[in-house]
Amino acid sequence: MATPTDEGRFARHGLIPGWNQDRLSTATVVVVGAGALGNAVVQALALAGVGRLLVCDPDVVAVSNLSRCPLFLPSDVGRPKAETVARALGRLAPDTETSARVAPLVSGVGLAELRDADLVVSCLDSRAARVELATRCNLASATMLDGGTHEWGGQVSVHPPGGRCWACGHDRSSLFVPDSPYSCAAPVRTMPEGASAPVSLLVGAWLANYAVRLLLGLPVGSRLLRVDAAGGAVPVAGRTLAEHPDPGCPLHERIEDADVTRLPLSARDTVGELLLRVDADEEPLTWTGFREAGSGRSPLATGTRLRAASPDTRLARLGVAPREILTVMHPRKSGLRYVELTGETAAAAEVSR
Repeated sequence: MATPTDEGRFARHGLIPGWNQDRLSTATVVVVGAGALGNAVVQALALAGVGRLLVCDPDVVAVSNLSRCPLFLPSDVGRPKAETVARALGRLAPDTETSARVAPLVSGVGLAELRDADLVVSCLDSRAARVELATRCNLASATMLDGGTHEWGGQVSVHPPGGRCWACGHDRSSLFVPDSPYSCAAPVRTMPEGASAPVSLLVGAWLANYAVRLLLGLPVGSRLLRVDAAGGAVPVAGRTLAEHPDPGCPLHERIEDADVTRLPLSARDTVGELLLRVDADEEPLTWTGFREAGSGRSPLATGTRLRAASPDTRLARLGVAPREILTVMHPRKSGLRYVELTGETAAAAEVSR
């Protein structure tokens, strides 16, 4: 038997039935949300040897995060969460490449990145943010693994492409109501829910366990898993998440690969460079609104039409994510087509917006 000094970093993993370290080392996981749950998940995935983590969060570390986030130090207060996580993982698990995106999801992670990732993990704390992520995962045909916590427990669910998404079964009128502040440090209109490190780590461990098993091609529960700090974890009875989507769910649009034209451009290129690549009467659109050129300071003068922006403006300045897939409309043709920005490198994409 090998002694501890003879073992490689991941030697004990090889003793686990079904474990494939090579498969983990080549995997890419997108983690959206770098708070308490996100800390627990990325720490476990990096220690497990996942090859690449892309961590997206627009927020900065607040004092209240320090009691629940093992990767944050008091000196990190005020620094971007995603960048702080990336630095910490660089020390903890140097074999894992961690990219930080300090931006909201729609501007931080492109649809092509979601599509090409092996897994997308939701560590979000609001309904609105989950709806946005579920929408984009459906567009990109990406598997979304979601987790959430409450005072003494939480839940975990996996949503494969073509199955029931996170929003299926929810009341349609409630899906698009903002329900959280932008930042942990921002004031809230209602009392915040209680949260603690033990519960965040407990639910985060379940999330990371599901993530590793999915990456290894091993089975996981097909129903919502309810985690109770006092009584274990049990699947919730009802429909499995792999079944057909709820016919009333509005989020199940999908971008077909045949409708996508790949362009050698990146979000660092300008609007003018993109317009040279589409027909003169076509209208490329962003997924998030921006202030149109010549609109002054009016907060209402926002739009998604890229022809309304200054040609010299970089696409990233308008909220376009790295490796984004943009919608293109034609005024006299039915249907849509899409253009994918393929020129982004991982190093160039790792920027604060």
